[in-house]
Amino acid sequence: MLRQGIAGMTLDAVAREVGVSKTALYYYFASKDALIFELVYGNLQSQAQAVHDAVETTTTGADALQAVLRASVRVFASRLDDFRLAFLHGQVAGQGAMHFDAQQFARIRPLNELWFAGAAKRLANDRKKRPRAARIEPRLLAFLAWVASIGLLTMKGMVESHDDPLIYTDEQLVDALSRVFAAAAAV
Repeated sequence: MLRQGIAGMTLDAVAREVGVSKTALYYYFASKDALIFELVYGNLQSQAQAVHDAVETTTTGADALQAVLRASVRVFASRLDDFRLAFLHGQVAGQGAMHFDAQQFARIRPLNELWFAGAAKRLANDRKKRPRAARIEPRLLAFLAWVASIGLLTMKGMVESHDDPLIYTDEQLVDALSRVFAAAAAV
């Protein structure tokens, strides 16, 4: 898939690469879309679990937002091809190159709880202590922190392909974004 792209990838080529017959591959995956979905889902699930686990170690909303950012970046910073597959596949595959069905989306949706529920809970608890604070709905704020991490990884991936690193380290970027989101949580 990395060599030929999603549109150019065939189950024949995958079977040859892994050393099984195409029939054997069909035993596990009904179609190319099913195989791609499992790859995407595995990446999304591992990131969601890492975010959940990191948030579980926090006590405040600001710390939870930092955990969302830090864990999201940490999971994919050294695995940008996995990041591209998980988050950019639909944009680069081309219209109609792949399709996820309702059952597949039903498997992905519960990952939102892993990604956002813990941080939203901590932000909501903070809001109870300061009722005038955090005017942004807690789950939305957690989602926005996650989106910021996806943007950071997208930029990292863009410059990586040109062998031109970002001026700031991942740590500097995560720290700065964490301060921005901590301020947003306190407003």
